[in-house]
Amino acid sequence: MCQKFSPLWLSIHIYTTVSLAVIRLKSEADHFSSRYMELSEHDFYLNPISIGLLLLAIVTLWLYKRQGRTKLPPGPWHIPFIGSAWELKADPDLRKSLRRLHKQYGDIYRLYMGPRLAVVISGYESIKEVFVKRGGEFSDRPDTLLTTLIGEKQGIVSSSGELWKEHRKFTLATLRNFGFGKTSLEGKIHTEVSILLSEIAKQHEKPFRVQHLVQTSVSNVINAMAFGGHFNHNDPRFAKMMKMIDENFENNGPNAVVAFFPFLRYLPGDLFRVKKTLRNVKCVQGFIGDLIDKHIENFDENKLEDFVDAFLLEMKRNGDQKDSTFTKRQLIRTVSDLFVAGTETTTTTITWAVLYLAVKQDIQARVFREINDIVGTGRLPSLQDKRNLVYTEAFIMEILRVCNIATISLPHTCTVNTKLRDYDIPKGTTLLPDIDSVLFDPKIWGDPEEFRPERFISEEGILLKPEEFIPFFTGRRNCVGESLARMELYLFVTALVQRLELLPPEGTTLDINEIDGLFGMTHKPKPFEIRAILRKE
Repeated sequence: MCQKFSPLWLSIHIYTTVSLAVIRLKSEADHFSSRYMELSEHDFYLNPISIGLLLLAIVTLWLYKRQGRTKLPPGPWHIPFIGSAWELKADPDLRKSLRRLHKQYGDIYRLYMGPRLAVVISGYESIKEVFVKRGGEFSDRPDTLLTTLIGEKQGIVSSSGELWKEHRKFTLATLRNFGFGKTSLEGKIHTEVSILLSEIAKQHEKPFRVQHLVQTSVSNVINAMAFGGHFNHNDPRFAKMMKMIDENFENNGPNAVVAFFPFLRYLPGDLFRVKKTLRNVKCVQGFIGDLIDKHIENFDENKLEDFVDAFLLEMKRNGDQKDSTFTKRQLIRTVSDLFVAGTETTTTTITWAVLYLAVKQDIQARVFREINDIVGTGRLPSLQDKRNLVYTEAFIMEILRVCNIATISLPHTCTVNTKLRDYDIPKGTTLLPDIDSVLFDPKIWGDPEEFRPERFISEEGILLKPEEFIPFFTGRRNCVGESLARMELYLFVTALVQRLELLPPEGTTLDINEIDGLFGMTHKPKPFEIRAILRKE
């Protein structure tokens, strides 16, 4: 109900209410004194709490009038310097908070993250308008803890402007040369799939957690392209790096507070886990830096075998240019981005797929029948089989839609003062793309809450690919690794179903509603265990 009132009204109301409460408390404290119920006007106005609240009301009035000079998008009331970010934490499930705000304020609405203005962009048409049609204005990253302190505005995730354009283009072109998105990469992925199946077999059909096994295998695909190498599942240093990456994704919630209140990072202790995050980042980058140093020692420009080799060659070519962006630091940041982003999102999606297969036995049975009919059990499913595995591919698409790994895409900012529809958007405003508003839009999907792979299959049995299906985002800053992620999801999921029957632990059931939802930088399931029974040929 408070949301109907202006910030000015709320501040005056708070000031009056608390001031009267202060008088009441003081009166009761002086009950046995001669001043009982005789507080003077001087007592009222010089009370420190009252003065503070009065100043708050004055500042709010000033900000409110200042805001009135521009027409900002609608949004919930906010407290000066504190903001209205609590609106996103009103429900433990971030998606419910976003849906409530979207319904109340429309496709474009504002929130204040501390003193920083943020505008949430919801709905497919609005997202397309802002990040596709007007992508040039809204492609940079804002100055936040993530981009500045952790990302150092380098790499391809945290960078902006010409640096980002140059290295995104170079990264995509180079990775394609080493099989990115091509069938030539299939053999490397199959190698990791086979190793994963062997590791799962070592569990001897006992309950286990699948996430970390999948994580190592998925990361090794990136490793093969970046370094041309392979990590064993029991490699302690690699396992430590993966653990640190997991921790940093989990730390994203507490870190976000410091992103909008930077001074909090200087408080004693590590309440918001920033120090731990920075230590983890330093350690991960040290690990990657050591691998790069080994490449430098053995570098042969006439024999380029992976992404790092190609980058080192570019460094050599640009060695005489003082303003060259091809530096060792940029290389470390870019490879870190490939490892972190390429591992986390694909691992989480495969983990969700395993959970849904174990819970929805009828769907698992249908996926297996299709794979068995088209491929059989004598060989692993290949990319050539993909066009015939229509229901299987629809299942993977439905996992991407329902589980919605990136509920809110990474933040953007605008490079100039501009307008969105009738609203003024000041330069430097943070823009938050609400992907959930598209993937769960009833106008698009009809029954978005239902897990129904058939929605992606036409009456003629042809796979449908709606343009509103944007789990990897859209526009200039869509996911760099989308083509690789799709390949991995298909090859890992089909092999798991072909070779294994995925079940809940014996004597128990798995409830998706109880396991759903850890919201950090990605949307992950809570820890769970499954059994994997080897299928008989």
